[in-house]
Amino acid sequence: MQRRQFLHKTIVSSSLLATPSVFNLDQTAGSELPAWKLPDLHKAIADPVPIRSVELLKTQGQLMVVVTAQDGTKGITQCNERMQNLTSLLKGLVIEHFTGKDARDLPQLIDDAYRLNSNYKYAGMSLWNCIGSVEIAVWDLLGRLSKKPVYQLLGKPLRNQYEVYISDFDRGTDTADVVVERLAQKLAATGAKGVKIKVGGRMRNTPEDDRRTRLFVPLVRKKLGDKITIYADANGSYTPEEGIEIGHMLEDNGVAIFEEPCNFEDEEGLRRVNKSLTKLRLAGGEQDTSLYRFERLARTDVYDLLQADIYYNGGILRGLQVAEIARAYGKTIAPHTPKSDPLIAPFWHLAAICPNLYGLQEFVYELNSKPATWYEPAIRVQNGVMQIPNTPGLGINYDEQIWKSAERIV
Repeated sequence: MQRRQFLHKTIVSSSLLATPSVFNLDQTAGSELPAWKLPDLHKAIADPVPIRSVELLKTQGQLMVVVTAQDGTKGITQCNERMQNLTSLLKGLVIEHFTGKDARDLPQLIDDAYRLNSNYKYAGMSLWNCIGSVEIAVWDLLGRLSKKPVYQLLGKPLRNQYEVYISDFDRGTDTADVVVERLAQKLAATGAKGVKIKVGGRMRNTPEDDRRTRLFVPLVRKKLGDKITIYADANGSYTPEEGIEIGHMLEDNGVAIFEEPCNFEDEEGLRRVNKSLTKLRLAGGEQDTSLYRFERLARTDVYDLLQADIYYNGGILRGLQVAEIARAYGKTIAPHTPKSDPLIAPFWHLAAICPNLYGLQEFVYELNSKPATWYEPAIRVQNGVMQIPNTPGLGINYDEQIWKSAERIV
């Protein structure tokens, strides 16, 4: 057994002894995974917080989960674009496990929504995205009731800001020169210190995709200069052999992170790519929702950097548990969060307390964009840095007028 594998195994064994169950709940079969040590919410909030209702509303063109306590206090999160196709699961499987319950028992409510009534048979992004959206809204509720930012309920704050990179999603619609010029303008406007570009064709790699990538990457490095950090996202475009070849080209151009080179289900192919590349980090996990799979991805060196999506993966607590799983194997995380609207809010609170957050974090910036008027604060980056709000709840306040015309979906 290699020394690194032995050390990893020892770390995990000690982690299991220290934290024997998910979210510090009673031990259940098969739940032997490192867990986030959540402070006692019953001590943080002395009185019970009965949840009166969980609703899905549509306003400002967005779906919003609104959790209302018995005293009328509300917790809110915007939903991601997946929710529009998942409303039947939210209504039929998830909401009942939260209504009428004490919000301070949130870890147990999450577990119940997964395990009870055979809900686990739906496990995957579809179920966990619904559970995660409710969980995030409940955190907002608890933060508002306690008059604390959510991160203070989760653990010890380690940072009040983080540095960002700017994403560009173009895959050949615009010319390479246009994309690079746009990136340069975004860097100048935000002061960001890095960019993420798309390589390959997204789950395919046509000859045209390949030619574009091989011309585009050196151009980005040449035009933006050596001081700018470059991340490259393939979205599963390559076979393992292609991934290795493109990976070496990325290394030659000083790219720092290569995200999801192969189909995310091809663990062995991804592992081969990672083993063959020595100058950059392989990243992935956006599509994954199984904590056991995250453990395997870390333990078997499929990825160096885990990128669970906070909503897809079931919320803030499960995001922190992925961080603990990664930490047990000496690995880091950078959650998938390409947002510049209220969807970024739960990431703020994970980022505030996560000990193994890696590198620059993603931010989407559109040139000439105007701040939204239906919530505050305006979400912006200055000098390459995102400040983490220290206001109660998730840190987003909504204009009360938007609820008057909201359509109830669930």
